[in-house]
This record gives sequence, C-alpha cells and structure tokens, in this order.
Amino acid sequence: MPHVPTDTDVYEVFAQTGSGSPLNHVGSLVAPRRDAAWHLAKETYGRRDDLFRLWVVRRTDLIVSSADDRGLLAAKTRMPHRQPGFPTTRRRDRSAAPDTAAPPQQQPDGAASGPCDDPRGATGPAPGRLWPALAEDLFVLGNRLGERIVDYIDLEESLAVGSIGQEALAHAETILTLHGFDASAADAHFFERPQEQWRVSRVIGRLGDWPSTVVCGLVIAAAVSVLAEERAGDEPAFAAIRDEQLVHLDHWRRWVRALAAWPETSEEFTRAFTEVTHCAGDLFGAGPQDALTDALHARLAALVGDSGVPGSRLPHLPVPRAAGTGGSVLADCLARGRLVRAHYAPQVFL
Repeated sequence: MPHVPTDTDVYEVFAQTGSGSPLNHVGSLVAPRRDAAWHLAKETYGRRDDLFRLWVVRRTDLIVSSADDRGLLAAKTRMPHRQPGFPTTRRRDRSAAPDTAAPPQQQPDGAASGPCDDPRGATGPAPGRLWPALAEDLFVLGNRLGERIVDYIDLEESLAVGSIGQEALAHAETILTLHGFDASAADAHFFERPQEQWRVSRVIGRLGDWPSTVVCGLVIAAAVSVLAEERAGDEPAFAAIRDEQLVHLDHWRRWVRALAAWPETSEEFTRAFTEVTHCAGDLFGAGPQDALTDALHARLAALVGDSGVPGSRLPHLPVPRAAGTGGSVLADCLARGRLVRAHYAPQVFL
C-alpha cells in the first residue's frame, strides 16, 4: 500500500523552465531546513537554466507507491475499458463470433451462473454464490451512477461519481471473468437474462434519491471490500478490487458525514440511512448461511457502523436474497442497456 517515507532531511525538487512547459521532477537533495532546501535547489538546478517555477517538497510530506502497488497501478490489467482499443475489440468479438459463448447455465433455484464456478467456492458454498450476486449489484449501481454524472455544479464531484460508476461496471465484469465467464458469456449474463432471474440486493430498489444512493454506494462498497479481502492474498485482481472499493467507501463516507451534518438534509438522510441499511441485510444472503457468511456480515456491519452516523438497522445475521427483486430500478437499467445494444450496428466501431 502507499506509504509515507521516513527520510526527514531529504527534499524532492520540481522545476518548470517556461510558462508553457510542464513542472518536472528534476532531482533530490539533503538540507537541514526548508528555506535552505529551496535555496540549495535554486543553486543546484537553476544554475544554467532560467526557471519559471521551483517547487521543493520534503519527502516525508509525500505519499508514494511501493513495489506492492504495481498491480494496482497497471491500468491495462485492471481496467481494460479505459484503453483506447477496448470498444473496437469488444465489438469485433461480438460481431465475429456471436454464437461461441457458453450461455449461462440454469440452476435449480432459477438463478443463472457462468460456465464454471470458482473452484475455491466449491468447497465452501458462500464465496462462489456471493460473488455473482455482488457483481449484479455493482452492475446496476454503475449504471445508476452514470445518470448522475451531470447532476452537479461541482465538476470534481461529477468526475468522481463517473469514475466510481465506471469502476463498478469494470469490477462486475472482472468478477465474472474470475469465475469462468468469457466476454460473451458475461455480456449475456448482464444483458440477456430476464429480470426474474436476477438476485440483486434489496438496496438496489432504493437507488432513487441522492441520500439513498449515497447509502447504497456505501453498503455495496463495504460488502465488496469485505469479500475481496478473502481472496486478495492469492489473486491480484481481487486485491485491486478491494483497494479501489475502499477508495469508493471513503468517498461515500464523506458524503454520509456531510449529509448527516447539514441541517437542510440531516432529517431526510437519517431516514434514508435507516431504511437502506435495513435492506442491506441480504448483501451476503446469496447462499446458505454458515459461519463464513456470518463473519462477513459482522465485518460489513462494522464498516457501515464506522461511517460516523448512528442508526444503522443492519440485521444481526444475513437474510436470504430473493430472485426477481430490484423493481423499477433494475427494470429501467436492463431496458436502457438492451435498447442501446439493439441499435448499435455491428460495424459501428470497425
């Protein structure tokens, strides 16, 4: 994880040589005081060139990556949807071989699964059943947040919500991929199954007003973080999902504290917090209840309770999910996605 260096006398120097050039890191130096560090940097790195701007930062004031963060920083391995060729590749894949995907297999209880289950989930039923269910929650949350990108005067908040929505969609597909789905099967899982086969959490039906959406984002990020922790040690992709969902969790916590503190929103938000957390009892309810699901649920309750707002109504133990839930929120999400896909010509990206 990122860390703070301990070299108290080392300073990093950044210099800009012209108003139109970037500010670049030019080197490091050792100095006893901050003012001495700046003058030493000026003499060392500005002796031959005129400098337009000079920044000197104590190394201990920086947050820097470590060797363990390389997987998290490798965008091509964790976020393929951000790469320029991604839409073209996916469109070619779908149009060239539409019948090659193994369709989701029907389960006795009406739920659908991918072509193979997680082998580690076979010995313990909880993880193999919980992951696809949480992927469905992430998929709907990501789509719903996409509608809110233009809802803010604050551009930074719009960008943050858009990024969280994109990563929720990417995590949903990554989860299915890690459980044996190929690209076409993942598409079929999200876009071709009828609503009655979906097993989203009851919190999905609460993705309406902004206070409820904030609490939904909070509890889903907490649940995914908790479950990803179980696999983070032996699968880098799950470690990346955990770390990014923890960032999302911090974002929603800031909103939770703000909405709870503002007199104009505190009453509405307190009511939403109570209602959504009551619905969140089924986040780990996609499989038989056992000691593992009880432990996961307890960790979820601790994360939600650590958000600084009293009044969580998460039940003491997880409750089962039901197929066909999600209401108009899920129905609208599926209808819009299918409408867009139906009107895309196969050659649109070619």
